[in-house]
Amino acid sequence: MTQSAHDNPLPLEFYRGQEFRSPAKAQGSPSGSQLPLGFARHDVYTFASYIPGVNAGALEALRQIATDPDHANVYLWGAPGTGKTHLLQAACNLAAQRERPCAYIPLRQLDNFTPDLFAALEELSLVCLDDVDELAGRDEWELALFNLFNRLRDARTPLLVSAGHSPKASPVRLPDLQSRLCWGLCYHLQALHDDENIVALKQRARQRGFELSDPVVEFLIKRVARDTRNLFLWLDHLDRRSLEAQRKLTVDFVRKMLDNAP
Repeated sequence: MTQSAHDNPLPLEFYRGQEFRSPAKAQGSPSGSQLPLGFARHDVYTFASYIPGVNAGALEALRQIATDPDHANVYLWGAPGTGKTHLLQAACNLAAQRERPCAYIPLRQLDNFTPDLFAALEELSLVCLDDVDELAGRDEWELALFNLFNRLRDARTPLLVSAGHSPKASPVRLPDLQSRLCWGLCYHLQALHDDENIVALKQRARQRGFELSDPVVEFLIKRVARDTRNLFLWLDHLDRRSLEAQRKLTVDFVRKMLDNAP
């Protein structure tokens, strides 16, 4: 069952690893109004924890927008695992630390909501839309996003968007929306090289409270798909399994886990 954004006046929050959802209605909330979308912060998604590789320009652009109230739009595109979600959430993290109201919306979950989810977002100081390709071919959503672009422009609220396609190759059908997607800065994010993935994995492990040895990380990147998102998922899985087994992450342990993977 889809939810109208106006069914609930409380902020909507995104929890990493869970669904984008709206909490229960609070007592004394004004009926029929929509408050700005909230953002549940996760320290793992910061600019400091992002290994940019050749994507340093995109990182610096988003960092500036998250701290500077000047209006700007940024379009990030690239293959899965290049850090689009990380950068958008890092921008929201930093903006929220500066007490700037912001929203991060994962559009891959739009089936749970109606297009009025975009209502009143121009009242915020930063809006981030992840996986905008998910709107393609959905006429009501495309029109709602087109109208949001115009309202954000008039309010001088920056919009950060991510997608798997370049703006000119976007699968959206509304011509005026495709033209809006071309507004502002555009960055094609590139995958990290193996040595950069090693740095990213070791940093991720330290954030989880353990050290990852060179033999283990080198073995892992030779055995699984090398995009950063997949490597992080494997690292998180191996960390949980090692804690359950009360074993250190060794090459033998990792080999066994990979060999037994479905």
